[in-house]
Amino acid sequence: MQKTKNPLVFIIEDSLVYKDLIVGYLQSKNYTNLKTFKNGEECLKSMNQYPDVIILDYSFSGINGLELMVKAREESPDTSFIFLSGQNDVELAVKIMKLGADDYIVKNEKAPYNLVKSIEHLMTETKRAKVNKGFKIGVIGFFVVLFVIIMTIILMTFFLKDFAL
Repeated sequence: MQKTKNPLVFIIEDSLVYKDLIVGYLQSKNYTNLKTFKNGEECLKSMNQYPDVIILDYSFSGINGLELMVKAREESPDTSFIFLSGQNDVELAVKIMKLGADDYIVKNEKAPYNLVKSIEHLMTETKRAKVNKGFKIGVIGFFVVLFVIIMTIILMTFFLKDFAL
């Protein structure tokens, strides 16, 4: 995930009613940068927009969700994937998570709530990664500057010693 304030979220859902439910719930939670697709092929055509999160089902018309995730990752490796599926199959969920999905949520009455919690978790992890990266850059920068100062002092001592003689 790249953006943490208003992430670009792609939703692939073939059920019009469920799509409207998810979109409405996300909008009520101030997620406004949403794009919906009927199938995986439509989504793949828009991968040049580099979505932060893709919410998809395991099974829909055309390519399945797992195939879509693999193809989309090739073009946008930083995109997070949340599977929102009617299949309450633990083995399938474990398989999908091992292959790189960030979450697997079963479609039920708590799914919209769980979906928002999952997106918030991804945003928190993204913020944490950015802070850690900034911290590492700061520490490396500090030691580089310290090294330059020490080398400058050593060189000045060496040259000033020869100059004083």
